Amino acid sequence: MPRVAISPLLWMLALYVAAAAAPAHAAYPVAPDVVVFCEPTLQHAVAGLAVLWRKETNVPVRIFTSPTPLMLEQIAHHARDDVVIGEGDGEADAATRQNLIKPGTVERLWRNRLVVAALRSGIEKTRPGSSPAADNLVALAGKAPIAIVDPWAASAGADSEKALQALGLWQAVSGKSVGVVGTADAAYLLSRGKVQLAIVYATDVAANPDFAITDRLADASYRPIVYWAAQTAHALSPNAAKFVAFLRQAQARQRAWADGLEVLP
Repeated sequence: MPRVAISPLLWMLALYVAAAAAPAHAAYPVAPDVVVFCEPTLQHAVAGLAVLWRKETNVPVRIFTSPTPLMLEQIAHHARDDVVIGEGDGEADAATRQNLIKPGTVERLWRNRLVVAALRSGIEKTRPGSSPAADNLVALAGKAPIAIVDPWAASAGADSEKALQALGLWQAVSGKSVGVVGTADAAYLLSRGKVQLAIVYATDVAANPDFAITDRLADASYRPIVYWAAQTAHALSPNAAKFVAFLRQAQARQRAWADGLEVLP
């Protein structure tokens, strides 16, 4: 029988038809890894939780950080993500309405707090034997450089402004402050000795053993900083739900607390 030559175009068309006819769920290879998007200030805490999770399951966690609105925007554009750990109940509600996360999978996990940090070595040098609260915000406001997130740049800045206004210190602090776009930048300036104090999150202090908390801004003076976790609507990892459930386990709760987070009931 003579062999019939098939043009490349017809061959490609045949492959396309065969693929279209195949079941949508057929043998699609998915890595067991869990891809997690989280707030930047949670990176250290989530990395620690990922270590515990891998010891228990041998499944890696891939962590990517971004502010919650940007994370949700990436998910809306189909960026690969299995679990999102975001900030704010309003953002969780919006993500649910937009079908970015799976309904019923949202877990309210942790609360963070705004604190004033200083270098531990600097405090011990100036006041040997004293507590870390010796060089506090009231004493140094308007007299020493303080790193603070700009109110227009991020929610940490707007919340810091509200808290300092409630204390009657906003004018003094802002007049001597070094404005930054995020608490990571404030922490960097403090670690390099460029400022004497920095207003950051409790998690930022827990992530750096060279930092000590000198003041805690009053909870009532700014909105609660609450984090939640949920499976994304298009999660691919078969372990996404298990990872979210793991975050509620006793060992995970203890680790989160050690990393500066209040664990919600």
